[in-house]
Amino acid sequence: MYTLLEPLLTPDQIKLTDADRRAAVAKLDSAVRQAIVTPSQASDRQLQLLTAQTRGELRRIMTGVADAAPPRGLTTALRAFTGVWLVTCVVQFVIWVALAMFGHFDGPWWLWSDLGLGAVVAILWWTNESYHRKSDVLVAP
Repeated sequence: MYTLLEPLLTPDQIKLTDADRRAAVAKLDSAVRQAIVTPSQASDRQLQLLTAQTRGELRRIMTGVADAAPPRGLTTALRAFTGVWLVTCVVQFVIWVALAMFGHFDGPWWLWSDLGLGAVVAILWWTNESYHRKSDVLVAP
């Protein structure tokens, strides 16, 4: 279960994939074209990308490059909303089961808030992931 929730609870500890590295290199190339970083800075950062293991390290490497990594506030919000969502799910389910044990069985009313908060978590996760997938460089067909 933890491996399923790990990306939501610890987004900065997710291991970098080759796709993450390619997107980061493309963003560095774009930053060079826009004169945000110098070619030597970009080359130093590309070397650091080769040894980076997690998305937290990627954030550090891409500091100063706009839209290269999700803002810390977004990852903090993702962690916070995921935590609230999980606690809410568990507490409401336990209350529902306790009421059912005493003869007050109702439909699963807790699903409404769980699905609503789940939608917020899904939107935050999608937004966080979009930073790692989007690239300013268009690939020719």
